[in-house]
Amino acid sequence: MAYIETVKKGKKNFYYLTQTIRVGNKFKKARVFLGKGIIPQKKLEELARKVEGSLKKEIEEVKKMKKNVSKKLNLTTKKDEFTKIATDLVVVPLFEEEKSNSFVDQLPTQLKKEVSELLNRKSLKGEFGEARVLNTFGSISAKNILLLGLGKEKELSLEVLRRASAIVLKVAKGLNFKKVVTTLSKVSKLNDNEVVQAIVEGTLLANYRFDKFKSKKDDKRVEEVVVLTDKEVAKGVALAEATNYTRELVNLPAAIVTPSYLGKEALKLKNKNTSVKVYGRAEIKRMGMNALLAVGSGSVQEQKFIVINYRGGGKKKIALVGKGITFDAGGLNLKPTRYIEEMKQDMGGAGAVLGVLDAVQKLKLKVNVLGIIPTCENLVGDAAYKPGDILTAFNKKTIEITNTDAEGRLILADALGFAEKQKPNMIIDIATLTGAVGVALGSWAVGLLSKDPELVKKLVVAGKESGERVWELPLWDDYKDLVKSGVADVCNSNRGHGAGVIEGGMFLSNFVEKTSFAHLDIGGTAWFNEDKFYFSKGGTGAGVRLLVRFLENL
Repeated sequence: MAYIETVKKGKKNFYYLTQTIRVGNKFKKARVFLGKGIIPQKKLEELARKVEGSLKKEIEEVKKMKKNVSKKLNLTTKKDEFTKIATDLVVVPLFEEEKSNSFVDQLPTQLKKEVSELLNRKSLKGEFGEARVLNTFGSISAKNILLLGLGKEKELSLEVLRRASAIVLKVAKGLNFKKVVTTLSKVSKLNDNEVVQAIVEGTLLANYRFDKFKSKKDDKRVEEVVVLTDKEVAKGVALAEATNYTRELVNLPAAIVTPSYLGKEALKLKNKNTSVKVYGRAEIKRMGMNALLAVGSGSVQEQKFIVINYRGGGKKKIALVGKGITFDAGGLNLKPTRYIEEMKQDMGGAGAVLGVLDAVQKLKLKVNVLGIIPTCENLVGDAAYKPGDILTAFNKKTIEITNTDAEGRLILADALGFAEKQKPNMIIDIATLTGAVGVALGSWAVGLLSKDPELVKKLVVAGKESGERVWELPLWDDYKDLVKSGVADVCNSNRGHGAGVIEGGMFLSNFVEKTSFAHLDIGGTAWFNEDKFYFSKGGTGAGVRLLVRFLENL
């Protein structure tokens, strides 16, 4: 229903004929200006009747504008033969050294001959990533086919299907094709549900772009991808959307994603099964979280401590702790140029925890998850903490500060102590903790440290199944000297002694005394400097799919 709305601007009244309309999941206002000043009610009603036609046009414009800016990819499923679906592009997969297969055999004679010639001349070998588009000239319902190499058939895996699906999406987008049919769900002997999930993940992850601050956006986009299956796509959609949500948090500027912003995002998760509490500086001080207070002391942004309690049922309660440094300048041990520019991504662990809880809610997992996020900025200011300071953490252990750029482990120390007090069955922290993990493992593995072999085994399995692989590094007592201090219980860094990833894990292990504990270092996987398979440059959402899979497998 339309109504007359009065808006005060300074001392003046501005009058509008307004109607609130629902567009997607949001409510928008369509408005037509009536006048300003002081206008009697009868006169306003008369003006409103005159502009009713203009309001209808405004409503249509609001709806159209929303439709134009929406870039959501529509995923559908069909069981039809791939040659009978009208589309811009259909995938014809090929394994390495394959001369023909069931997909090629279904092509009409001339098209089949053209493909065979390419294979016989070895212009196309079926190696992974090879892609060739051929026009069908109306011989089948699809306008074009994409000959896509999948590599050796014996090496086919869910991760290969994720990456292949990303290639399909990128080829189609590059050629501005609107509709694509993928047959990748029909090439594998793997579990059908898992295959469809992998295809959906690879497609939606590849479709993500961080371009909200660009005045000129790339108009090329795929509008629909049809998966040939009778299985559901909802699970893959939930995981991909949760991962892309985390990527968006990591990619946004630190001027937007502050500790308070993360607190507001956490509160959006609140529902009948999930409680959320966001603690401020005064409460953090009363709880004795002096490490978190110290790290954030150089910033005007208030420290926050976020606790999300998802009650999905079951006997187990898992605590997930995510590092939330929303910008890391290094403190007084200031980061140099070529390192500091990307430090908005130092809240990747916090973003992962939020993404995991988002997915867990959508999937309604039967597990209890305690999400804990300590968050602040690590800047240089009049009150900034200093090398040589000694802090008392939540669990009363003292910490000598030897390097203010080893700050993530400090805020995690308080969070881990708090987590253990809640008596979970196990605690897993996830953090962009070190650059050393990138030196050790590059961009393709998460560093894993734990003294619990069973917990390690479960995380390794979850990593393999999700495509977010982990690699265990030792947490032997031999490394205890890395965090030894002469004036406190531990020091936060002994730079120059090597084993930087292990040093971080060894430090954190001092703040979990009895509970099964694992540390995940995503310092090498949370951010890519170039496009890689289904990820674009920037945040990757590292840890979301890994941890959701881990929780599913419990």
